[in-house]
Formats: sequence, C-alpha cells, structure tokens
Amino acid sequence: MALKHVLGTIVVLTCVVCYHNSCYCGFVFDDISAIKDNRDLRPHTPLVNVFFNDFWGTPMHKEQSHKSYRPLCVLTFRWNYLLWQLEPMGYHLVNMLLHSVVCLMYFR
Repeated sequence: MALKHVLGTIVVLTCVVCYHNSCYCGFVFDDISAIKDNRDLRPHTPLVNVFFNDFWGTPMHKEQSHKSYRPLCVLTFRWNYLLWQLEPMGYHLVNMLLHSVVCLMYFR
C-alpha cells in the first residue's frame, strides 16, 4: 500500500515538474477564440447553449460553425471562467491537475 502512495506521489510530482512552466504563460494559438472570445463561458449565457453550440461558441446550425462539438471541454472552460475569469494561470493549473489525475488513473 505504501508503495502505491509513493508511486502516486512520483507521478504527480513528475506532472508538476514537467508542466509548471506553463503556469507563467498566457493564452496561445486558438485559446483566444476558444476562451477569451467564447460567450458560452460567461455566467450570463444560458448553460444549455454549451450543448447547442460548437467549441467556439457558434450555433451548430449556422454555416460559419466548424461543427466541432466538444461540450465537456467547453464546460470545463466555463468552470475555469467562474474560478479564474480570464486569468491564464488558473486554466493552466487546472490542466495540470486534470493531467495528474489521468496519469494516476492510468497507473492504478
């Protein structure tokens, strides 16, 4: 049992060491469109819109939509927005946490 805890700690520390530098970076590439410009992340936008709009916040029925349907990802962005607003460090911290959890699940 103790060995599992040690290995779990090593896995989490490895994730933190590898990705901690991302916490000091801003939004890059498509983060501007997916996070900063996406109205679906804002609390005043109805939550149900996440299920009818594409990844970028464009209604799926519109011709301009990229048809990239990722509601779970957009929901995590919305959760991040509620916690951190548009502060990139918060988004990067949550990504590190999620990555660590996935790695722990893999090694369990």
